[in-house]
Amino acid sequence: MTSVLTLGEPLATLTVDDADPRVAAVHVAGAELNTAVGLARQGVEVRWFSRSADDAFGSFVLATLRREGVDASRVVVAPGQRTGLIVKQRIDDHAMRSEHYRAGSASSRLSPEEVPGDLLDGVDLLHVTGITPVTGEGPRAAWTALIRKAADRRVPVSLDVNHRPQLVDDDGIRVIVDSVIDSVDTLFCNEEEAQLLTGETDPERALAALVARGPRTVVLKLGRRGALVGFADGRTLRGGVWPVPLPTFPVGAGDAFNAGWIAAALGGVDPEVALPLAAWTAARVVADPGDHDGFPSAAEVAEVREALTRGDLAPEPYDVGAPIEVVVR
Repeated sequence: MTSVLTLGEPLATLTVDDADPRVAAVHVAGAELNTAVGLARQGVEVRWFSRSADDAFGSFVLATLRREGVDASRVVVAPGQRTGLIVKQRIDDHAMRSEHYRAGSASSRLSPEEVPGDLLDGVDLLHVTGITPVTGEGPRAAWTALIRKAADRRVPVSLDVNHRPQLVDDDGIRVIVDSVIDSVDTLFCNEEEAQLLTGETDPERALAALVARGPRTVVLKLGRRGALVGFADGRTLRGGVWPVPLPTFPVGAGDAFNAGWIAAALGGVDPEVALPLAAWTAARVVADPGDHDGFPSAAEVAEVREALTRGDLAPEPYDVGAPIEVVVR
């Protein structure tokens, strides 16, 4: 069975709705955690590593991962520390605001010495994001060392830039990505991140510039305008979108897209099918209030994949549907 390793910050998420103040829900989140759950739902063996608190939220995170079939057995548990929190506020059918309370969390104190030396054993892919290295100096050192070790062992690395302006400025995330891009096999980013990394305002020119820097595959997510994929051999794909009825819950959409793409790629699915399949996976999550609760099962993914392969199903042309505003601060 194909095995994926990911590491990142566990978060508890409290969602409140302005339309009904009595409605609140608690979920677990974290970019890498969301992707791990999505991969596990599709039958991929996933190992998630982090430094987790032993508070109520930390226990909730680990219980959720066990229930989802994600291997969290190597997680470092930090007694007496706390788990980071996100409060998500629904403003209306189009907009959500996310507020993060993560300073001083257990995962922000991860040190390179706490990363097991055999963590990459049996791993076929390492998936990381640009969030981990901006949560603290220790996490950044551990993150960088693991990426370098994976590259040395010829374990492919996928990196989602996942720029969080509230944690790091543009120059900071650019330096972080530049420091490891030569070890990255697949790079995920959105349009703003592509422009930040290349200085190119045209998505296709930005895509070409990123491919030229070393990754074999660059996936540029364009939101309601679909996505572009560039390959080291010069090929380019453009994909559409799957309309989602309002209200939408866009937080976690990028993590879901990543899970859909990674699972398809590891399964040998043709990129022309993998791209709409990843977009469909993201649409499923956007339609659900939780960051990962809407992930489809392996059987559902197989059914859609087969329909896409036969040509019986296709996303809408890109640039359709009402715009979705996501306010993050």
